[in-house]
Amino acid sequence: EHGMKKPSFLGGPCHPWQFIEEAATREVERDFSSVYSRLVLCKTYRLDEDGKVLTPEELLYRCVQAVNLTHDNAHVQMDVKLRSLICLGLNEQVLHLWLEVICSCIEVVHKWYYPWSFIYSPGWVQIKCELRILSQFAFNLNPDWELPPKKTTFPTIKRWCT
Repeated sequence: EHGMKKPSFLGGPCHPWQFIEEAATREVERDFSSVYSRLVLCKTYRLDEDGKVLTPEELLYRCVQAVNLTHDNAHVQMDVKLRSLICLGLNEQVLHLWLEVICSCIEVVHKWYYPWSFIYSPGWVQIKCELRILSQFAFNLNPDWELPPKKTTFPTIKRWCT
């Protein structure tokens, strides 16, 4: 639980993955038309592969979408999706920046977390500082590691996120 609010409607699921999805979408929606156009252009013309740098918000949104695309096909749980996203954040050395993106989305934090939770308080900055240390290391974690063996060919996260 860790301070997450229980949904009031029919006792539905309550998972950090859902919070991250909503926060990532909300951040990109702020400037949706230009960000969406930029992401489409990047994918279409492979601009990011030529040295173009995505903002942490754009990269988070893109990676969340990639995890959903690859993991929904495999029907895995939200825990697996969350761990895969963490792998991507470590590989890209942006996990601490992603925490800032989601915790700075105040309206979504207030919707999902109680006032006494760490995410709701300014204390999340301490976690960000600790996570920043991890950006000094080069990770090459496989975000698809927990997916079941492929019966058919599904797109991989690496292809969609980077």
